[in-house]
Amino acid sequence: MSYIDCFDHEHIGMLGYLPIYHPLENIEGDKWGGYDFSATPENLILGGGSGEHPGLVLHKLECLAARFLHDQITDEEEANLSKEDKDYLIDLCYSDDVLEFCSWTINHYAAMKEMAQSKSFLAPLGENEEVEEWLCKSVGELIFFSLSELNPAHGRLTEIFAPFELHATMRNVACVPPGYPSCGGRRIIDGKVVWGQNRWLEKS
Repeated sequence: MSYIDCFDHEHIGMLGYLPIYHPLENIEGDKWGGYDFSATPENLILGGGSGEHPGLVLHKLECLAARFLHDQITDEEEANLSKEDKDYLIDLCYSDDVLEFCSWTINHYAAMKEMAQSKSFLAPLGENEEVEEWLCKSVGELIFFSLSELNPAHGRLTEIFAPFELHATMRNVACVPPGYPSCGGRRIIDGKVVWGQNRWLEKS
Protein backbone atom coordinates (compact mmCIF):
# COMPACT_ATOMS: atom_id res chain seq x y z
CA MET A 1 0.00 0.00 0.00
CA SER A 2 1.32 3.45 -0.88
CA TYR A 3 1.25 6.57 1.26
CA ILE A 4 -1.60 8.13 -0.76
CA ASP A 5 -3.72 5.07 0.07
CA CYS A 6 -3.84 6.22 3.69
CA PHE A 7 -6.10 9.09 2.63
CA ASP A 8 -9.27 9.61 0.63
CA HIS A 9 -8.36 10.44 -2.96
CA GLU A 10 -9.47 9.84 -6.52
CA HIS A 11 -7.45 8.55 -9.44
CA ILE A 12 -7.45 10.99 -12.35
CA GLY A 13 -5.24 9.30 -14.95
CA MET A 14 -1.65 8.58 -15.91
CA LEU A 15 1.16 10.70 -17.28
CA GLY A 16 3.46 8.00 -18.56
CA TYR A 17 4.29 5.79 -15.59
CA LEU A 18 3.16 8.43 -13.08
CA PRO A 19 -0.39 8.16 -11.71
CA ILE A 20 -2.25 11.44 -11.18
CA TYR A 21 -4.22 11.68 -7.95
CA HIS A 22 -6.59 14.26 -6.50
CA PRO A 23 -6.74 14.26 -2.69
CA LEU A 24 -10.25 14.44 -1.22
CA GLU A 25 -9.01 15.43 2.24
CA ASN A 26 -6.07 17.29 3.74
CA ILE A 27 -2.89 15.24 3.87
CA GLU A 28 -0.38 16.07 6.59
CA GLY A 29 2.96 14.64 5.53
CA ASP A 30 6.38 14.29 7.08
CA LYS A 31 5.06 12.32 10.03
CA TRP A 32 6.87 9.10 9.19
CA GLY A 33 9.65 10.29 6.88
CA GLY A 34 10.30 8.53 3.59
CA TYR A 35 8.46 9.82 0.54
CA ASP A 36 5.59 11.45 2.43
CA PHE A 37 4.11 14.78 1.36
CA SER A 38 1.45 17.25 2.39
CA ALA A 39 -1.43 18.22 0.11
CA THR A 40 -5.03 19.46 0.06
CA PRO A 41 -8.00 19.05 -2.32
CA GLU A 42 -6.66 22.15 -4.10
CA ASN A 43 -3.69 20.09 -5.34
CA LEU A 44 -3.00 17.30 -7.78
CA ILE A 45 -0.31 14.73 -7.02
CA LEU A 46 1.84 12.66 -9.35
CA GLY A 47 3.04 9.50 -7.64
CA GLY A 48 1.70 8.03 -4.42
CA GLY A 49 4.65 8.47 -2.07
CA SER A 50 6.04 5.69 0.15
CA GLY A 51 5.41 2.27 -1.34
CA GLU A 52 4.96 3.63 -4.86
CA HIS A 53 6.82 6.58 -6.44
CA PRO A 54 7.89 9.72 -4.58
CA GLY A 55 5.19 12.34 -4.82
CA LEU A 56 5.17 15.45 -6.97
CA VAL A 57 2.61 17.87 -5.55
CA LEU A 58 1.16 20.35 -8.05
CA HIS A 59 0.20 23.68 -6.51
CA LYS A 60 -1.59 26.68 -8.04
CA LEU A 61 -3.40 24.67 -10.69
CA GLU A 62 -4.46 27.88 -12.40
CA CYS A 63 -0.80 28.52 -13.19
CA LEU A 64 -0.46 25.21 -15.03
CA ALA A 65 -3.60 25.96 -17.06
CA ALA A 66 -2.27 29.43 -17.88
CA ARG A 67 1.06 28.03 -19.11
CA PHE A 68 -0.73 25.65 -21.44
CA LEU A 69 -3.02 28.40 -22.77
CA HIS A 70 -0.25 30.95 -23.21
CA ASP A 71 1.65 28.45 -25.35
CA GLN A 72 -1.39 28.23 -27.65
CA ILE A 73 -1.27 31.78 -28.96
CA THR A 74 1.13 33.55 -31.29
CA ASP A 75 3.13 36.68 -30.48
CA GLU A 76 0.75 38.65 -32.72
CA GLU A 77 -2.29 37.35 -30.83
CA GLU A 78 -0.66 38.12 -27.50
CA ALA A 79 -0.04 41.69 -28.69
CA ASN A 80 -3.82 42.14 -28.96
CA LEU A 81 -4.33 41.43 -25.27
CA SER A 82 -4.88 44.32 -22.90
CA LYS A 83 -2.02 45.29 -20.61
CA GLU A 84 -4.10 44.13 -17.65
CA ASP A 85 -4.62 40.68 -19.17
CA LYS A 86 -0.95 40.39 -20.20
CA ASP A 87 0.21 41.26 -16.69
CA TYR A 88 -2.27 38.79 -15.22
CA LEU A 89 -0.99 36.00 -17.47
CA ILE A 90 2.65 36.79 -16.79
CA ASP A 91 1.99 36.62 -13.04
CA LEU A 92 0.39 33.19 -13.46
CA CYS A 93 2.88 31.77 -15.95
CA TYR A 94 5.94 32.77 -13.94
CA SER A 95 4.60 32.04 -10.47
CA ASP A 96 6.96 30.17 -8.15
CA ASP A 97 6.29 27.14 -5.97
CA VAL A 98 4.09 25.34 -8.50
CA LEU A 99 5.96 22.01 -8.55
CA GLU A 100 6.95 20.44 -5.23
CA PHE A 101 9.20 17.40 -5.71
CA CYS A 102 9.03 15.39 -2.48
CA SER A 103 12.04 13.18 -1.77
CA TRP A 104 12.97 12.83 -5.44
CA THR A 105 16.50 11.67 -6.25
CA ILE A 106 18.68 12.37 -9.28
CA ASN A 107 17.57 9.01 -10.69
CA HIS A 108 13.91 10.04 -10.48
CA TYR A 109 14.58 13.30 -12.32
CA ALA A 110 16.58 11.49 -15.00
CA ALA A 111 13.84 8.87 -15.42
CA MET A 112 11.21 11.59 -15.83
CA LYS A 113 13.22 13.26 -18.59
CA GLU A 114 13.64 9.93 -20.37
CA MET A 115 9.91 9.29 -20.01
CA ALA A 116 9.02 12.75 -21.37
CA GLN A 117 11.14 12.09 -24.46
CA SER A 118 9.23 8.90 -25.28
CA LYS A 119 7.66 8.81 -28.74
CA SER A 120 4.69 7.03 -27.19
CA PHE A 121 3.42 10.48 -26.17
CA LEU A 122 1.46 12.46 -28.72
CA ALA A 123 3.53 15.48 -27.68
CA PRO A 124 6.89 14.29 -26.34
CA LEU A 125 9.48 16.63 -24.88
CA GLY A 126 10.74 19.10 -27.48
CA GLU A 127 14.43 19.34 -28.32
CA ASN A 128 14.94 22.65 -26.49
CA GLU A 129 12.09 22.27 -24.01
CA GLU A 130 12.50 22.01 -20.25
CA VAL A 131 10.94 18.95 -18.63
CA GLU A 132 9.16 21.16 -16.10
CA GLU A 133 7.52 23.18 -18.88
CA TRP A 134 6.44 20.02 -20.69
CA LEU A 135 4.97 18.70 -17.46
CA CYS A 136 3.11 21.95 -16.74
CA LYS A 137 1.62 22.10 -20.23
CA SER A 138 0.64 18.42 -20.23
CA VAL A 139 -1.22 18.68 -16.93
CA GLY A 140 -2.34 22.28 -17.56
CA GLU A 141 -4.24 21.11 -20.64
CA LEU A 142 -6.02 18.51 -18.51
CA ILE A 143 -6.89 21.13 -15.90
CA PHE A 144 -8.26 23.61 -18.43
CA PHE A 145 -10.40 21.20 -20.44
CA SER A 146 -11.45 18.62 -17.82
CA LEU A 147 -10.84 19.89 -14.27
CA SER A 148 -12.16 23.44 -14.42
CA GLU A 149 -13.69 23.13 -10.93
CA LEU A 150 -10.16 22.78 -9.52
CA ASN A 151 -9.01 25.93 -11.33
CA PRO A 152 -9.98 29.11 -9.44
CA ALA A 153 -9.01 31.22 -12.47
CA HIS A 154 -10.97 29.22 -15.06
CA GLY A 155 -13.53 31.93 -15.72
CA ARG A 156 -10.95 34.69 -16.16
CA LEU A 157 -8.72 32.55 -18.37
CA THR A 158 -11.67 31.47 -20.52
CA GLU A 159 -12.60 35.10 -21.02
CA ILE A 160 -9.05 36.14 -21.93
CA PHE A 161 -8.58 33.37 -24.48
CA ALA A 162 -12.11 33.43 -25.92
CA PRO A 163 -11.01 35.32 -29.09
CA PHE A 164 -8.45 32.64 -29.96
CA GLU A 165 -8.80 29.16 -31.40
CA LEU A 166 -7.63 26.68 -28.78
CA HIS A 167 -6.65 23.06 -29.41
CA ALA A 168 -5.72 20.12 -27.19
CA THR A 169 -2.15 20.01 -28.49
CA MET A 170 -0.57 17.86 -25.77
CA ARG A 171 -2.96 14.93 -25.13
CA ASN A 172 -0.33 13.24 -22.96
CA VAL A 173 -2.58 12.27 -20.03
CA ALA A 174 -4.25 8.85 -20.34
CA CYS A 175 -7.53 8.23 -18.50
CA VAL A 176 -9.45 5.01 -17.85
CA PRO A 177 -12.37 4.78 -20.31
CA PRO A 178 -15.89 3.79 -19.22
CA GLY A 179 -16.34 0.04 -18.93
CA TYR A 180 -12.82 -0.63 -17.70
CA PRO A 181 -12.32 -1.77 -14.10
CA SER A 182 -11.44 1.16 -11.88
CA CYS A 183 -7.90 1.37 -10.54
CA GLY A 184 -6.50 3.59 -7.81
CA GLY A 185 -8.31 5.85 -5.41
CA ARG A 186 -10.09 5.20 -2.13
CA ARG A 187 -12.80 6.76 -0.03
CA ILE A 188 -14.30 5.99 3.37
CA ILE A 189 -18.05 5.52 2.95
CA ASP A 190 -20.24 4.62 5.94
CA GLY A 191 -17.13 3.85 7.95
CA LYS A 192 -15.73 1.41 5.40
CA VAL A 193 -12.82 1.87 2.99
CA VAL A 194 -14.04 1.64 -0.61
CA TRP A 195 -11.29 1.14 -3.21
CA GLY A 196 -11.37 2.06 -6.88
CA GLN A 197 -12.36 5.74 -6.81
CA ASN A 198 -11.80 7.01 -10.34
CA ARG A 199 -13.04 10.50 -11.17
CA TRP A 200 -14.25 9.68 -14.66
CA LEU A 201 -15.79 6.28 -14.02
CA GLU A 202 -17.85 7.70 -11.17
CA LYS A 203 -19.32 10.30 -13.52
CA SER A 204 -19.87 8.00 -16.49
